[in-house]
Amino acid sequence: MAGLAIVLLVREGGGSYAVAGVVAGTYSIALALTSPLLGRLVDRVGQTRVLVGCAVTSGLSFAALAWAGRSASPVVLAGLAALAGGSIPPVAACMRALWSDLLGPGGQLQAAFAVESTVQELIFVVGPPLVALLAAALSPAAAVLGTGALLLLGVGVFAATPASRAWRPQRRAADWAGALRSPGIRAVLATIVLLASAFGTVEVTVVAGAEQLGSRTLAGPLLALWAVGSMAGGLAFGSRVTDRGPEQRMVPLLALVVAGIALLAVASGLAQLGAGMVLAGLGIAPAIACLYLLVDRLAPAGTVTEAFTWVTTAFSTGFAIGNALGGSLVHRVGTDRAFLIAAAGVAAAALLARLRRPALAAAPAGMPEVADGLGRTG
Repeated sequence: MAGLAIVLLVREGGGSYAVAGVVAGTYSIALALTSPLLGRLVDRVGQTRVLVGCAVTSGLSFAALAWAGRSASPVVLAGLAALAGGSIPPVAACMRALWSDLLGPGGQLQAAFAVESTVQELIFVVGPPLVALLAAALSPAAAVLGTGALLLLGVGVFAATPASRAWRPQRRAADWAGALRSPGIRAVLATIVLLASAFGTVEVTVVAGAEQLGSRTLAGPLLALWAVGSMAGGLAFGSRVTDRGPEQRMVPLLALVVAGIALLAVASGLAQLGAGMVLAGLGIAPAIACLYLLVDRLAPAGTVTEAFTWVTTAFSTGFAIGNALGGSLVHRVGTDRAFLIAAAGVAAAALLARLRRPALAAAPAGMPEVADGLGRTG
């Protein structure tokens, strides 16, 4: 919700789209930069204090941003947006850190990550329309306030659960690199950057393709079909138990995504484009679930939360690159070739995952002995 709400707030106050983009971009950059730091803090002191402190800080920042939206200078708005984004609680990373404690390795853990990656698609289906509804019925400031209110509510519910309150960090090696000292984690993050870059390119190219079909508003339903395809694939993946490791399953799933995006390049009408979007989505949630399983397995002891926050940073970085690349490609080579280049980006991610399979299949680096009372508990 936050990015769209911030853009609408700045525009209502008379700011240009350029200013709105800078303010919203500042929010995203701050989130990407601070996520690993907050994850490392959780791995040192536990979940509850970090989550509650961040939620209060971010919620107050959203409230200040909503109050200042009409009259404040762009510098002030960007500063408040950066504070709101930089203090976003790493609740998703904390939740993923709990899964293996609660479920143990095996089919249930696979199902949990598959369901989570599927449910994530609801964020992209529900969030933007909710912002639009609040902005139209009340004001963009109300949409910003609503974002902060939902953040406080969601984090409060999660932080109050017994599993989260009982979680304790593992002892970790004294290493400045943290989760990044694992070659497998670095390979996963590089794969995510390539994958997210391709997805960011597709997002922009779909808008251009919809405009060619007669209306940019068609981009919304088309992107929703992409999310629907991902949800369907995630549910199908979560219901299947297999002995193959996630590093083996991920490559064919990404190949399915490549095929779907490549078909978008030859779609000649709205129906074909919609069908291609569904097909292009089928492998996304299952592939992301495999990436989550790999992060859970490969994170060095005492760095699991930090490792999952690096995933957030990698996705944010990749999407930003892809959005910028997509706009340039549509202008220079057209939508068809832009879709093909996006498909090539996913293929590059699959190739990297295949080439780095030994690292992805390895055991975590640096497994220090866990002292009494320091192990993770659920």
